[in-house]
Amino acid sequence: MQIKCADLPGVGRKHTIRTGDGRLLVIVTHHSGRREVYFMADADDDEPLLTFELNDEEARKVGAILLGADYQPVSDERVETLLKNYRIEWIPVATGSELSGRRIKEARIRTATGATVIGIQRGEEIIGSPDANELLRAGDVLMAVGKREQIKALEALCQGQGR
Repeated sequence: MQIKCADLPGVGRKHTIRTGDGRLLVIVTHHSGRREVYFMADADDDEPLLTFELNDEEARKVGAILLGADYQPVSDERVETLLKNYRIEWIPVATGSELSGRRIKEARIRTATGATVIGIQRGEEIIGSPDANELLRAGDVLMAVGKREQIKALEALCQGQGR
């Protein structure tokens, strides 16, 4: 797969993705957050087979699905290797946690625990690959990846047991 990126002055940014089988996916991200998606069967095609638009919220939800925030299929071999070294856990943020009311970047979770937050469940909403400015709230459930001891450190932080 090849990915090219180009700034579009006054518009936003364009990502061109050539898949292994020669197909082309073009994503134009506008400054407003709107995304235009074009799919071509062949890189030399002038007209796309498929086009659609997503607003910023829709694009983030689709991105979370593609990221595997709520389901990620893996081969048995990869699962075995992953489980030996890393864990993916859903960890609730308690009311007394120092994370509540702080932005991800302010909380410095990765620095403090070594674990990485890859998603947030807030009620029925799933926030995949949350922005560093996302405000954490009591009741949020963090989807985190890390080694066993890193996850345990994050669990303690989420329960309000400090760093």
